[in-house]
Amino acid sequence: MAHGVKSITTAGVGTVIDTGPMSITQILFTVAPTSYEVPTFAPSGLPLTGYLCLIDQSTGAVLYNENIHVGGGHSPHASHKMSGYSIPVQGALYLQSCPIGATFSLTTA
Repeated sequence: MAHGVKSITTAGVGTVIDTGPMSITQILFTVAPTSYEVPTFAPSGLPLTGYLCLIDQSTGAVLYNENIHVGGGHSPHASHKMSGYSIPVQGALYLQSCPIGATFSLTTA
């Protein structure tokens, strides 16, 4: 997979977005969820719904995890930066969950 800009939606949940080593250099919140979604969780504690959750499959580390829903105080637009720092990824970048209807722009390098 090539590093660069990727659009993240619920369609990608359960898939590998990119492979490392690399860094997530930017996460932008571009489209709000379509409705309020009550978060649900796996027995492991990882979110299944309602959260934007990214995991490094080689280490099992949760790299980014945030509850983002309608009425949650988030104001999506093309430059709404969710992550203000570079996140290193060793292995496969896995999309654990994404709020229904939301869109994020994720940049890797």
